[in-house]
Amino acid sequence: MRLKTITTKNYRTLHDLTLTFANNYCTISGRNNAGKSCVIRLLSALFRVRTRYPWQVDESGLDYKDDKTQWVKDSEPILASFTLEITRLEDPALISFIEKIATKKIEKPAVTLCVGYSVSSNDDITISVAVDGDKVDDKAAKEIDKRIKDSSLLFLYNSTTRHDEFFFGRGRRRMFYEFVMSAEERKALDEAGKHIERRLKKLAKDHTEGLSNILGRLTEKYDVEVSPLEGFAAREMPLGINLKDKNVEVPLSDWGSGTQNRTHILMAILQANRIKTTGSPDDKITPVVVIEEPESFLHPSAQAEFGRMLRHLSEELGIQIVVTTHSPHMLNQEEGISNILLARETKRGKTFETVRVDTSGDNWMAPFADHLGIGSQEFTNLKLLFSADQSKVLLVEGPIDQEYFQFLQKHSLACDQLSSAIEVVPYGGKDTLKNTLLIQFVLRKFDRVFVTYDLDAATEARTALTRVGLTENSDFAGLGVDQPGKDCIEGLLPQSVLSAVNGRETDLVMKLGSRDNADRRKAKDALKKLYLSEFKSKTDHSKEELKELSKIVRLVNTRLNAQQSDPRDAP
Repeated sequence: MRLKTITTKNYRTLHDLTLTFANNYCTISGRNNAGKSCVIRLLSALFRVRTRYPWQVDESGLDYKDDKTQWVKDSEPILASFTLEITRLEDPALISFIEKIATKKIEKPAVTLCVGYSVSSNDDITISVAVDGDKVDDKAAKEIDKRIKDSSLLFLYNSTTRHDEFFFGRGRRRMFYEFVMSAEERKALDEAGKHIERRLKKLAKDHTEGLSNILGRLTEKYDVEVSPLEGFAAREMPLGINLKDKNVEVPLSDWGSGTQNRTHILMAILQANRIKTTGSPDDKITPVVVIEEPESFLHPSAQAEFGRMLRHLSEELGIQIVVTTHSPHMLNQEEGISNILLARETKRGKTFETVRVDTSGDNWMAPFADHLGIGSQEFTNLKLLFSADQSKVLLVEGPIDQEYFQFLQKHSLACDQLSSAIEVVPYGGKDTLKNTLLIQFVLRKFDRVFVTYDLDAATEARTALTRVGLTENSDFAGLGVDQPGKDCIEGLLPQSVLSAVNGRETDLVMKLGSRDNADRRKAKDALKKLYLSEFKSKTDHSKEELKELSKIVRLVNTRLNAQQSDPRDAP
């Protein structure tokens, strides 16, 4: 199952809003009170998040008095509509149920299911259901809605809320963990649970008699009935979970809050995957995983690592994971459109409804800028960098440098070859390095990073990179040689390449001395492209001619493959 859209009117701060969700990993972010919790509450209303224990109250429904948008008329209903994509492969039980209850044959492998609610001022709820745009009758709509709610299809984990998951017994703490079971396993466990309930009822009867005798001494007489909790023998078991670090086993409850939180989240994802991969066609409906603030209690470097893991797990397992977050590291860095950014509209100094900020096209950077507290223009040149996904990355100034190093990954020249496991990504020039907050965020995106820059920007680049804890010749290096006109990557090229181009393009060379900055820049850019083309067109350069290029390639290979402490992990 995939959540595709939510459309709502008059629900809390979501006065008139439509949200579209990505198939795999998507995020909802925004400042405090922007409306993130309202979206999660709406999801709970659709899926009815099951309470853990029978004595807990189910608060996942829609209530007009509590949920109506405060600034609209009382007569206006609350409207909420959810569009879901279900497939015969991943959700056969729900497909079969719809075919049966709606007497509708579903031929396509995937269909769109739209579930809508209208809540009137007297709390009457009208439910509508449409399958690929065709509405089913009211009775079938209620049955389909009930099946969705009864199927526990939302794995919701709130990282910031205290979870009563441990009890004390025999001096040790245990966590309640719900098993995902096959139909046969459930049947066997249910039978065992009924046997336990019968024994409990017999014990309860004995206690009833004793309590009746005692209460009988009072003036007011009472009939006493004691009964055990029904259906509570069963599917949740207390488990001890230990994590091993350097051959020492430590109970999960004794680890830090960040480690505990990550473990709980991963268990929820694995449970969802077991339902998807092991469920029988009679009861298999793939759930959606929703995680509130997974970055809680984690250092920024650990947030970056965990964010990458969640994105990869969602893609690898084919499970939709929806995350609410205040961390830029948890955003979807590969597909900017998957990040939903919410804000509150302000009129005459008063805060009103929630709106979605556009994150499509060139506005992909809006959520990142909002989290980091920097201007969107700072991200102008970084789109390629955000889409990079290798663990080892060489950051270079611009696209010309990128082409040189990519060529050095697949050439047949008489010099060292850059490792194919390294992704070469341009960062947009020296000005990007000056933004310390942005460069720290970029560095944490990858496992290992090496940065290059032209020697003509050495002073500014060294200062900026040293400021974020990087070390020259270990984490970064300048390109070029200390000669006029060679303080850039072209300074590492064989002299024959430079001479051949300069000899043919005397007009461009002369324009390098122009007083007009624009002419000078155009001439320089044109010559850089010609040098690159000339270098790539010849493969007979000697080892001596290529020694300077070999040095930088060897340094990058060595540093990115070295197992060393990462300065980005420093607090």
